[in-house]
Amino acid sequence: MVSPQSCLIDAVRAALGDKAVTTDPAAIDPWLHDWRGRYDGVSPAILSPADTAGVATIVRLAAEHRVPLVPQGGNTSMVGGATPPADGSALILSLRRMNRIRSIDPLDNLAVAEAGVILADLHDAAIAHGRRFPLTLGAKGSATIGGLASTNAGGTQVLRFGTMRALIAGIEAVLPDGQVHDGLSALKKDNRGYDLDQLLIGAEGTLGIITAATLRLAPAIAARAVAWVGLASPDDALRLLRQMEAQTRAIESFELLPARIARRGFRSRAANAITAIGCASVARPDRGGGNRCAAGAAGRLARTSTRPRVEHRTDRGRDHRDDRGAGGGFLAHPGLDLGLRTCARPRRAT
Repeated sequence: MVSPQSCLIDAVRAALGDKAVTTDPAAIDPWLHDWRGRYDGVSPAILSPADTAGVATIVRLAAEHRVPLVPQGGNTSMVGGATPPADGSALILSLRRMNRIRSIDPLDNLAVAEAGVILADLHDAAIAHGRRFPLTLGAKGSATIGGLASTNAGGTQVLRFGTMRALIAGIEAVLPDGQVHDGLSALKKDNRGYDLDQLLIGAEGTLGIITAATLRLAPAIAARAVAWVGLASPDDALRLLRQMEAQTRAIESFELLPARIARRGFRSRAANAITAIGCASVARPDRGGGNRCAAGAAGRLARTSTRPRVEHRTDRGRDHRDDRGAGGGFLAHPGLDLGLRTCARPRRAT
């Protein structure tokens, strides 16, 4: 007896061609496991449509043959949502072939990208137009726009720009019956009933398969300043953040580093005196005087500390990167020798 999965594979191959079907176990295997190795699945095939019409065809055929589909982008999820079940009942629906950036409009600050566009590629394309897509994360070289939208990804700029949901102005998706929802229009004053786009964002493919998105862009960064501040407690860090927010709207990120990590990373006995270290990134899109603006924002960060005597020097010298992985400088409290330069050094964005 021929299985429903085999029937679906043959039907997709007949409708969309050989490129749309992968049955080689060696080619399938890397996509059966999450990147942390915590979840493993089984699937007889990967279906790879080249466009939205192909996705709609596959969804209709899957419904006809009663075969479940597992949508997959870059497979960078940390919760196993892109891993097929272990019983081999589902086929993987890969959106990676759909990797076109359909348009970038620097005047409207909008980009339309298909689900398979890699985040880093979108970053590069936006920068070429003097804009940026203000969501980034460690997996930006693998994560795709469809997966980021389907999981409502966060990233490091959530503090200023919100999650992926806040950066999406419209969604194109294939619904469970194979119909295409075209919501790519970025009209702001859109009061036409239910907002299906918002239901699809974060649904992880359970309500429909996202095939493209209209994304909000921001002006490219002219300069960025990064500061490390030694603090006595997480409460102090929160107060510092609120004071910073009262003085500038340019704060993009604010991270809390536990003391045990600080002691290990800075290899300094004085670091034992620190309960927490706050790391803040301040970015300004200003042209020309961008370095001065970013440096001034870092200075304000220092002056708003819960310990008022914060040493702060500004070095307007050349751009630099150091072995701590960040271009930029550091702020530290006097008497807490972290083995770091006590300066805030602005860095021009590249």
